[in-house]
Amino acid sequence: MYVKKRNVFRAGTILSLAMVFVFSILLNASASVSAQTDVDGIYQSIRNAPPRFLVEESIITFQNEGMTLTATLVLPKGLQNPPVVISLNGFAEDRFYKEIPGTGGEHFYPRLSRKLAEQGVAAFRVDYRGSGDSDGDYTMTTFSSQISDALAAVEYLSTVLKDKIDKNSIGMLGFSQGGLVTSIASSKDKRIKSAVLWSAVVSPPFTYGSLLTFAGIREGVALPDGGILNVPIYVGDLYLGNIDLGKKFFQEVFTTDPRAAIKEFKGPLMYVAGHVDPIVFPQPAAAQSLLDHHDGDEKLVLLPGDHEFDSDYGFQQFDDAVYWAAAWFIKTLNVR
Repeated sequence: MYVKKRNVFRAGTILSLAMVFVFSILLNASASVSAQTDVDGIYQSIRNAPPRFLVEESIITFQNEGMTLTATLVLPKGLQNPPVVISLNGFAEDRFYKEIPGTGGEHFYPRLSRKLAEQGVAAFRVDYRGSGDSDGDYTMTTFSSQISDALAAVEYLSTVLKDKIDKNSIGMLGFSQGGLVTSIASSKDKRIKSAVLWSAVVSPPFTYGSLLTFAGIREGVALPDGGILNVPIYVGDLYLGNIDLGKKFFQEVFTTDPRAAIKEFKGPLMYVAGHVDPIVFPQPAAAQSLLDHHDGDEKLVLLPGDHEFDSDYGFQQFDDAVYWAAAWFIKTLNVR
């Protein structure tokens, strides 16, 4: 009888533990769905709502590796110590980039910054060295130099600007090549709490082989140390012009792996992709290949447009990308 009772007890215990395990899985799944629903709900609530805040902006300069870098800080007016998002631009761009039709002359990154700040998220958009108003010229740019500049921005916000923003709520948003930089920078600095990738490069050899031609990449790698190559830029069969790049840029195409790096980032991650992206393709497979290497909360948003969310034609889809990013940061950076 005693043995029988022991067996019954063990069977009951095992059954109870199994029920607890199943309940735990269901609870975690429910929490995950709830988190996704929260972001969807936030997106819907802000998409057509009036701004919560007026905004104010100022020009900031800071130092990194002997170079003076320039950035624009955009703050929600009247909100004390808001969360902040560092925005990182794409290949051969600056912190303004192009004008978006239908916006009355507003440019790509200023519109992103303004709309984030209107929802209570400060924005810090940075010119890398060699870009825009920062020191240097673009021939010195490499993935590693841009990653260093991004991390210097985190340091500056966390120390010098800590009285203006919440240093414990720093996010990062990178577009295209800036998404590659965000993937790696976020894996290196735990002060980056949340990240959004817009059309982020996930396979540099594939993307830049297509963009700069494989012949151009081979010639660039073969340059002598310190050499510079004037290389054509193509999107599909469309020739966009030429650009001067240094040997190290071409070398880092083969030594930089955002998918390997993102494994080290445990924070929440959103990828926003254009379904007919001609530069980072095929989508959504490219985006998913990066998310598959990430261990943490994540969301993939697939929009119907191109690499730049059809911003050559108007602001509607671009604004969708902005509001999805804003919703993600409102949720994950705990905007008040």
